[in-house]
Amino acid sequence: MSYISNEELNLALLPDVVLEAIFSNLTFDEIAKNRIVCKQFDRICKKLLNRGFNLIEKYHAQCLRSVKSQLPRRESERRSHPLARHCDILTAIETRISMLNMTFIKYVDLNLCCFIPGKVIDEIFRVIRLVTDSKSPPRAHEILQELRDISSMAMEHFDEKILPDLKHSICSSVVNNVSSYELPTGNLKLAHSSSSSVLSHGFNSNRLNQTFKRIYSRTRKNKTLVVTVQSQMRKMKQRMNRQGLQMQLQSSKLHEQVKKISEQDTQIAELKKHLEEWEQKIGDLTAELSRAREETQKPDNIDGCKRKHIDVIGRDSNKDLQSKKRKLIVERKPSNDAKDVKFKKFMSSLLSEESTSY
Repeated sequence: MSYISNEELNLALLPDVVLEAIFSNLTFDEIAKNRIVCKQFDRICKKLLNRGFNLIEKYHAQCLRSVKSQLPRRESERRSHPLARHCDILTAIETRISMLNMTFIKYVDLNLCCFIPGKVIDEIFRVIRLVTDSKSPPRAHEILQELRDISSMAMEHFDEKILPDLKHSICSSVVNNVSSYELPTGNLKLAHSSSSSVLSHGFNSNRLNQTFKRIYSRTRKNKTLVVTVQSQMRKMKQRMNRQGLQMQLQSSKLHEQVKKISEQDTQIAELKKHLEEWEQKIGDLTAELSRAREETQKPDNIDGCKRKHIDVIGRDSNKDLQSKKRKLIVERKPSNDAKDVKFKKFMSSLLSEESTSY
C-alpha cells in the first residue's frame, strides 16, 4: 500500500473549481454545514448556496408554467382536472419562495450573508420532483408540512439571531469608515474620536462632501422617478379596474347569449318535430291519392259505383215519397193555415206527377 502524505490529503490546497465540483455532489444541507471548516470552504459554500436558491427559483417557475399551460382556462374545469393538485402545490411553494426571498435576498445582494438554510433548498427540490414525477400527488397540506416548518424556523432564526448582528456590523462599519462629513442641505456632522479630518481610506472631507452631494442629487432624481412610477402605477391600476369591469360585462353578456342559444335550440327542436309530423301526414295523403287514382283508372269499378249510387238514390226517393204519403193520410185534418195550404198544393202536384210518370 503506497504512503499518502498530509499535503495530498489537504483539500484546501485544491483550486476552487475542483472544490465546487466536489461540493456539488453533496446536498445543500451538507454544504451549509461545511461552512464552518475554513474561510475557503465558507466562501465556496456561500456561492453554491446562493446559486442553489437561484436555480430553485428558475426550476419552480418552469414547472409552474408547464403545469398551467396544460390546465383549461375556466376555473370550474380546472378544479376537476387531474393537474389541479399539482398546480395548488406549486403555487404554495411559490408563496414560500417569495417569503424566503423577501427575508434573505436583500442582504445576499449586499454581500453581507448567503442563503443560509440549505435544508430548505433540498426540501423544495424534493417536493417539486415528487410533484412532477407522480401523476396523483398527495394533498398540499400533507406534502408541504415539512417545508413550511423548516422555512418558518429559518426565517425566525434569521430575524431573531442573525439580522441584529448584521445591522450592528453595518452601523459599526459606517462609523469606523466615516469620520466627518457634511450634507448639502445643512451643517450636519458626524465625528469620530480616532480621526479628525483624514479618513481611513485616504479620502479627505472635501472629496467626501462632493460624493455626498452627488448622492443627494441622485436621491432627488430617484425620488422624482419614484413619483412618476407611482403615478404610472396608479394609472395602470385604474386601467386594470376598468378592464375588470369590462370583463364582468362581457361575461354577463356571454351568459345571456348562452341562455338565448339554449332557448333557440329548444325552439328549433320543436320545429323539427312539427316538420317531421307534417312530412308524415303529407306522405300518408300522397299514398291515399295514389290509391284513389289507381281505383279511378279501373272502368268496371267506376260503372259499378255509378249504378250503386243511382240505386241508392232511387230507393231513398221512393222511401221519402211513401213516408210523406203516409203522413198526409194520417194527418188529414182541415186547417186554414197558409203554410198547410201550400203544403197540400205541393203534395197534390207531386202525386199527380208521380201518377203521370207511372
